[in-house]
Amino acid sequence: MTALTEKITAGAAAREHWKKNLLPEKITIADYNERCGSNFQLCGDIVLDEAPQRQTTLTVLIDPSNSSRWKRETEHIYAIVRNGEIMKLGGTRTGMKKRWDSYKCGHCVPQRLQKRTGEPFPGKMSVTNAHLYHTIEDSLLKGDQWQFWSWELPEHTFSVQMPTGVSVQIATQTYHAYESWSMTEFKDMAGHIPQLCNNSDPNYR
Repeated sequence: MTALTEKITAGAAAREHWKKNLLPEKITIADYNERCGSNFQLCGDIVLDEAPQRQTTLTVLIDPSNSSRWKRETEHIYAIVRNGEIMKLGGTRTGMKKRWDSYKCGHCVPQRLQKRTGEPFPGKMSVTNAHLYHTIEDSLLKGDQWQFWSWELPEHTFSVQMPTGVSVQIATQTYHAYESWSMTEFKDMAGHIPQLCNNSDPNYR
């Protein structure tokens, strides 16, 4: 690996504090995707972002042909993958770009300094995001490869008749059910949930 930029080396204490030690995983995205009807598609590679104009250190390389899908604010089930092995499953109702943007907030831990003030971040970030962000960053520095995959879910609507007799189509939120099913399928295959998963919706168990 080439010499690291100051931006990357400055995060050493944060990585040491927040990273999780991952074990090899026997469930690959290829095998899991086959079980899920081959509905998952590659969004892009997660890589180090050493650009000085941005304070965050991770980005996702999105092929231009996939840009619209990445930005579309639709429901998705997603997989975060290390060296072809699934490390996290999750769901979102606002699209993959916004989900990734929320994960980047994991950068803002007290072990890092704010670019504008030079003071430590106040530590108001999500703990889950902080662990995931720094685990990926540390792993990339060790030479691992990370990817984002997602399954863009179909829209589901139902008709409701209002008191005046007008029929209205209402869109339903379904990703929680898909996410719970996806987690159950993974657990059936692996005997455990993905290593970077902490939460899933118990109402659909």
